[in-house]
Amino acid sequence: IRERNPFPAICGRICHHPCEVKCRRGELDEPMAIRSLKRFASDWYFNNVAEMPKPFPVTKKERVAVVGAGPTGLSCAYHLAKRGYSTTVFEALPVAGGMLAVAIPEYRLPLSVIQNEIKYIQRRGVEIKYNSPINVNYTVDDLMKEGYAAVFISAGTQRSQQIGIPGEIEGMEGLLYGLSFLRDVKTGKEVKIGERVAVIGGGNTAIDASRTAMRIGAKKVDVFYRRSREEMPVSDVEYNDALEEGVKFHFLTSPTRVLNERWKVKGLECIKMKLGEPDAGGRRRPVPVYGTEFLVEADTVIPAVGQAPDLSFLPRDSRLERTRWETLDVDQNTLATNVEGVFAGGDFVTGPTTVIQAIAAGFRGAVAIDKYLMKDTTRVEIRDERKEIQHTVKLAEEDETMEEKPREGMAKLTVKKRISSFTEVECGYTERQAREEAKRCLRCDLER
Repeated sequence: IRERNPFPAICGRICHHPCEVKCRRGELDEPMAIRSLKRFASDWYFNNVAEMPKPFPVTKKERVAVVGAGPTGLSCAYHLAKRGYSTTVFEALPVAGGMLAVAIPEYRLPLSVIQNEIKYIQRRGVEIKYNSPINVNYTVDDLMKEGYAAVFISAGTQRSQQIGIPGEIEGMEGLLYGLSFLRDVKTGKEVKIGERVAVIGGGNTAIDASRTAMRIGAKKVDVFYRRSREEMPVSDVEYNDALEEGVKFHFLTSPTRVLNERWKVKGLECIKMKLGEPDAGGRRRPVPVYGTEFLVEADTVIPAVGQAPDLSFLPRDSRLERTRWETLDVDQNTLATNVEGVFAGGDFVTGPTTVIQAIAAGFRGAVAIDKYLMKDTTRVEIRDERKEIQHTVKLAEEDETMEEKPREGMAKLTVKKRISSFTEVECGYTERQAREEAKRCLRCDLER
């Protein structure tokens, strides 16, 4: 797994597993539980392998700096170290992992899992400098002056987007934004919410915020999403877990006003929506149904409609060109910015994506920087390379069966235990389950 991805244990928990959609086993019954098997393999490694690996040997004279120790930055640094470069990551926070460490709740991704992955990356030779922000006082230009031959910027999307509706007054009591809310809870800050919580949005941040609110004292949590369930960009597992924990969803419903009194949230004004004509992206655009307005009582409102890059760390006179969407402008073929030797990638360039896309962007950044330093001007391409598989044991006949066999289920904590703590909900496969699930593989890799 680590040939391409230095985060097997993390992806084994929170990846939306698009690979399973491609699995041919799904044509017979259900796709292989690829994500769960990778989690089992990586957990087994950390529980059983006592001796950590040695650093990758430094074989190149050039040094590379990476700005941001999120999944994109650490992936880039890992693959640069693997290619022989001395690589240093500059992180503003006292912890690495980016949003993985400070925003994704413990019940989905325990901090110990992140720490194990970070330690492995460091043991492979990547240096991480914590509490070392790159900002107006210590700039990208300063890094280049210190002798770094290339810089990769991967600052992520740290800023919550506002909805832009009447009554949305930042700083008002009871109005908390999704990312900030999750970050404060995860880092142990005291967060006050009321008994009736309204969450606005339909993505992972909205689901995480709603389930977190249930765990810190909310009696009633409602999620309002302007599109349908089919268009909601979250997995069935996350959605069903939230339902089981008591979260109520209102689809085709859009808040139109935050109700407040004396600088304190009192509720929402909403309107029903219907799906109209497709937009430029092919999705049917939700349009309001006038006359269906209604009021919702709430003492806490959590907008979680998206996140955006925060370019405030760049000096006003920075030479780096930006797009009108307030992201860095890069050459899509090489990830190079307009400044010689400076590259950028991940959510900081594309806007919010999935964790596996962020990791892939880091890998692509490492390939781009390696090509640049080797004076290779060809296009950056990531090839689907397959290794020759050497079998040391003969596959048993029963391992090759084409009979229907249900997918192994994943044990979870009871709902009562879930909402009373932040203990990880999914328990992982036992060894017996992992072996049985692995036997369901049709071995497409053998190409026979």
